[in-house]
Amino acid sequence: MAAQDTTIADPAKPVDAAIQPFHASPAGTPVPLPAAAADSDTVAAEDLVRIVGRVSVQGNVSTDSLRILRSFEVPSGMRYSPEAVRRGIRKLYALGIFDDMSVDQVPRDTVMDIVIHVVERPRVTRIEFTGNKKKDKDELEKKLSMHVGEPHSAVVVQAQIDSLLKFYRDDGYSQAKIEAVSDTAAGGRLVRFVISEGEKVKITRIRFEGATAFPEKKLRKALKTKQKGFFGGGDVNDEHFAEDQTKLEAWYRDHGYRDARVTGHRLEPGNTPRHLTMIWTVEEGPRYVVGKVTWSGNSVLPAAAVQRYWQPKPGEVYSHARIEKAQGDAYADYAEQGHLYVAVDPRETVRDSAVDIAFNVTEGPPSNVRMVLISGNKATREKVIRRELKVREGDRFRRSALVRSQGDLMRLGFFEEVLPDFTPADSNDVDITFKVKEKTVGTASAGAGYTATDGITGFIELGHNNVLGNGQSVQLHLERGSRRSDYSLSFTEPWFHDTPTLLGFSVFSYRHEVATSTTDITGNYREKRVGGSVQIGRPLPWPDYSRGSLSYSLEDVEIDSLTTLDLATRVALGGIQFGKEQLTSSLTGTFLRNTADHPLYPTHGSKLSLTSDFAGGPFGGSVNFHKHRFEERVYVPSLLKGVTTMFRARIGLLGTYTGQFSAVPAYERFRLGGGTTPDPLRGYDDYMVVPSKFIQDVITGKRFDHIVVVAPGDTDTVYVNTTQRVRYPGGRFMILTTFEQQFPIVNPLHAVLFFDAGNTWDQWREIHPLDLKMGAGIGFRMEIPLLGIVGFDYGYGFNRDDRPRAVGHFLIGQTSF
Repeated sequence: MAAQDTTIADPAKPVDAAIQPFHASPAGTPVPLPAAAADSDTVAAEDLVRIVGRVSVQGNVSTDSLRILRSFEVPSGMRYSPEAVRRGIRKLYALGIFDDMSVDQVPRDTVMDIVIHVVERPRVTRIEFTGNKKKDKDELEKKLSMHVGEPHSAVVVQAQIDSLLKFYRDDGYSQAKIEAVSDTAAGGRLVRFVISEGEKVKITRIRFEGATAFPEKKLRKALKTKQKGFFGGGDVNDEHFAEDQTKLEAWYRDHGYRDARVTGHRLEPGNTPRHLTMIWTVEEGPRYVVGKVTWSGNSVLPAAAVQRYWQPKPGEVYSHARIEKAQGDAYADYAEQGHLYVAVDPRETVRDSAVDIAFNVTEGPPSNVRMVLISGNKATREKVIRRELKVREGDRFRRSALVRSQGDLMRLGFFEEVLPDFTPADSNDVDITFKVKEKTVGTASAGAGYTATDGITGFIELGHNNVLGNGQSVQLHLERGSRRSDYSLSFTEPWFHDTPTLLGFSVFSYRHEVATSTTDITGNYREKRVGGSVQIGRPLPWPDYSRGSLSYSLEDVEIDSLTTLDLATRVALGGIQFGKEQLTSSLTGTFLRNTADHPLYPTHGSKLSLTSDFAGGPFGGSVNFHKHRFEERVYVPSLLKGVTTMFRARIGLLGTYTGQFSAVPAYERFRLGGGTTPDPLRGYDDYMVVPSKFIQDVITGKRFDHIVVVAPGDTDTVYVNTTQRVRYPGGRFMILTTFEQQFPIVNPLHAVLFFDAGNTWDQWREIHPLDLKMGAGIGFRMEIPLLGIVGFDYGYGFNRDDRPRAVGHFLIGQTSF
């Protein structure tokens, strides 16, 4: 391509004056040539005010002249300035496409013509890789930011080498070496990356030089880099090494060695070419204890309040983390009093092996909340968020109100995250913005499933917990199968007439084939329930985070046998009155307290519920009983990082009224087992854990076994009894406990390790808290938009009296954590 010569023309006279050149240095800075290079007439004309005339470009082959002129930014018609020319040259060099350039300036009376001379960098015409055996070309090309057709630059090529080296090292090839060779090709440059991959290596041992105060095993735990083991580790990662140096020094400072320094690290060959030994060099220094801890400058908080932050015991080891905790406690208490502009400065004084710590407090004036803003809510209406806030505009700032507001918004279940942000306002006040990130809260699912209890079922489920952004909840569930059908519709308004009064209703029609045996279905019966309920609830002033509710329900219950039962089976089923409809009229009182920090995967807090049902008596109906459930879940961080421990205890009681002669309906008794039943006990089939005295082997018939030859020509047929193990009815008392370890695997997948133990009894005197059926196993949970929580638990029943002892449980739309 021929060199271009483009000019921005000016209708002035032909060029006949002296030329004043500028030349760009290698760094791109324009340097005027010596005065001798300019005509003497030019000097005399320097005091003239000139405008820019023609601006032209010479020497460019690949680069469009218009691009150069626009980047130069010295157009025709503007007032001429040498500084503008210098600035234009710097901008052209910044494009990274020129090896050299110069500018000729040609004065003509009151006009200055400019000629830009450029020498372009050669273009990259081809990129090659050699020596790459473990990584193919496509993988390597994805790591390059340089492409064919772009200007060749040594700086850019080096950046590609660094990117490729990082790619290799992150994959374990820490000994990889790469160099680039640039050859002249037709019309440009060929760039060849010569790669020496080396062996893929792992760190199999980590050692410490100069570390004598602690066993190496303890020091290794402080590092992010781990030795290669059964569960992985051993990766060579330079970013992790830099982080480990900081972590190791911090660990020493938290264990008494405030002067400890990590002076470096190195990798040495291990026992085999694929193994490396990592060696950290440490200067431990002396070990210190805490001397005196004093506070000064505090007037808002009394001396007794600040002194309780840290009262060191004699000989307590120095810890920088303990200093930071005392600082944090002080900031939190000052923030609770509205003092956001506070400085807590710890000053350390070393006395031999002791360190005195003096906290100097500089108190600022209190702050009020000027404005409360909300951002990020696209579906949820602002009033739904504001009514949950404890932070009010014009109030004195309180940290507890901010934390409570953040927690209450998360407990709504509408948001993935809620982040408060502070902006200083006039004077000492602050503006607070709650930045919310909404998540999909609606569910729309359809499908089919199979369980041993219900057989094959198909379902359609529609629901939304934030209808039209108003916080209302509506749920529609349609399910039908050979042994089960379930139709329900419910609606809940959490803030009736903009007051914290909850109103709700539900209607349902439920048919379920109830299993009484795991060996035969002839003893199964069908339970039908049709009814509805209404509910009202309010938050309670005490205790905090709690609310109470009352609901009235009316349902018609009918029990039908599926087959003609023999007398033995009928007796085993507890005298159920088949075919008779029973009307249940009940009032339910519920107390709830929820301090968990997340609706699905809490890491701390608790959930407490107490429910009491009173059926019959003054409420009418044909059945009479009272039923109570107590449950508490406690969430605490585990000793393992990222793992949350959950303890759950549940107690159930079913009783009759004084003077009542009718028996408690058998279908209201407690039957444990399964993963999604009202009282789950994983590792056992649905509803199969009942009082041991109600487990009976019932003879249901005879079957052919074999023929015995009594004498020649004389035989006898032998039959054996067929039996089914009936597990019915349930108990009137129930205890269920759970221990779970929950941890994320890869977002949004979580895993659960669980241990369940529980049992049910018929009489109070039969209760034995240690007579529990136990199960343990592993489960997985995943939150899927439009489906909710989908999970699977696989549990092993330690106390099962049948086979198999392990059973799986599917979960859809709920979680047991």
